[in-house]
Amino acid sequence: MQRKIISIQLVLIFLLGFSGCKAKVERLSVEKSAKKTTLVVACPKGVSQQVLENQGKVSANRLGIELQIISREAGNLPSAVDSNVDIWIIKSEEIGEFSQTKLLAFAPDSIMEPGDKINWSDFLPLYREKLLVWQRKIVGLPICGEAKVCLFREDLFNLPQHQQGFKNQFKTNLKAPSTWDDYFKIAQYFSQVGFNSSNSLAGLSSNDHDFEFEFLSYCAGFTRQPVSPSDKITPEIEDAVFSFLYDFRNGKPLINSSGFVKGLENFKLLQKFRSQQMESSSANAFLKGKAVLTITDANLASEGQSNTELKDKIGLCTLPGSDGYFLAGSNEFRPLPIGNKIPYLGTASSFGCVNLKSGLKELAFQFLLDLAGPEMGERIAVEPSIARYTRYSQLDKIRLDAMGFDSARTTNLRESIRANLSHVEIKNPALCSRLPGYLKRRRALVEEVRSFLIAPTGSAKETLDKVANRWIQIDKAWSEKEFQALVKLSVGLIAE
Repeated sequence: MQRKIISIQLVLIFLLGFSGCKAKVERLSVEKSAKKTTLVVACPKGVSQQVLENQGKVSANRLGIELQIISREAGNLPSAVDSNVDIWIIKSEEIGEFSQTKLLAFAPDSIMEPGDKINWSDFLPLYREKLLVWQRKIVGLPICGEAKVCLFREDLFNLPQHQQGFKNQFKTNLKAPSTWDDYFKIAQYFSQVGFNSSNSLAGLSSNDHDFEFEFLSYCAGFTRQPVSPSDKITPEIEDAVFSFLYDFRNGKPLINSSGFVKGLENFKLLQKFRSQQMESSSANAFLKGKAVLTITDANLASEGQSNTELKDKIGLCTLPGSDGYFLAGSNEFRPLPIGNKIPYLGTASSFGCVNLKSGLKELAFQFLLDLAGPEMGERIAVEPSIARYTRYSQLDKIRLDAMGFDSARTTNLRESIRANLSHVEIKNPALCSRLPGYLKRRRALVEEVRSFLIAPTGSAKETLDKVANRWIQIDKAWSEKEFQALVKLSVGLIAE
């Protein structure tokens, strides 16, 4: 038992600090091939494919190789016909399934050494210490990161009648929401004054991925105790770092624990202000001028700014947080006067992973190292249509001029992205699940929660109990011991 405690403590120290260097091994150099060789890259449609079509081909040209991009559907493991693929572009939530089926080659440890061209220490801890690692080995390199922000109709907020009306009703100023309670009050006020036929928020997302993101982002602060670098290691702190959707100690679901129940109860209160029409993305209604608030990707802020009806009318801020949290495994609620902005991260990130069976593994790693390097990474991040970040250097010198905002909005956007991704005072963001079988669990969660939200009655606790029971059935695909090991691996621990 003592040995287990020491092992967990060592891993916790690793996660709260910065990654160290590993033993020196032979480096991979990025050198141009003597003859044209084709690398086959399987990539889902969307932002990742856009990155490959633009910057990926620049890296390929520098290496003197051809790049063949083929489509793959996110969530589907490769079949025998994919044996010719050299690189998979996968979402961070797919890491567990790909790793456990032994489809991924480990990246060379040499890239973590000081002086390596990849500049490993410049990657945000979210990537270099958590999402890129499985069994303490590097299994991928980031192709594009993420940048979630809250958008609101600043032009409406600034109107004197709304400033006064809001203050009369809530005894506080109308401004960017800091907590979900603020978010609720703003939605309530604008619905009451008749914005968009009394529907100030977009309808529920019809996209499972987006729906899950919105719900878990809302719940994160209620379920997770914030941990600072100075906190001493205790069982309570270990729970706060490693347990979110599952208890890292016993592998049991936590989706029906007090924090998630509270989050769902509050999430449903927003339903009265939502449009009854489902949206493919919650940002769509906002960009059409039919919502006063939304949480979305930063690149859509640029899209809104290019819309003549929304130009210079959009305000930007960090995602709201809860007003406290429930202590893990209990009904004890601990209020936090300054709020609890625990970010939920990982869902928008994409990684390049080398096929273990590829005959061009070294060349494939050379390509990924160049594409994920500081130079190409910055070129990817500054594109307004992408605007996703993976490095400290990108956050320090984000060039947002191309998005077309004035200096004040540009500053707000920069600071909002930095706060969400670097969260310097909070070292334990809530991370997306990397457990094999995540798509089945997502479907169970979305089905039960969406049904509860649109039903006139029901119990949040009973709803999440149903989700937990469905998850337990899914988890029976593995033995109890195997699944407990997977839970540990998925949060960055070494399975015993």
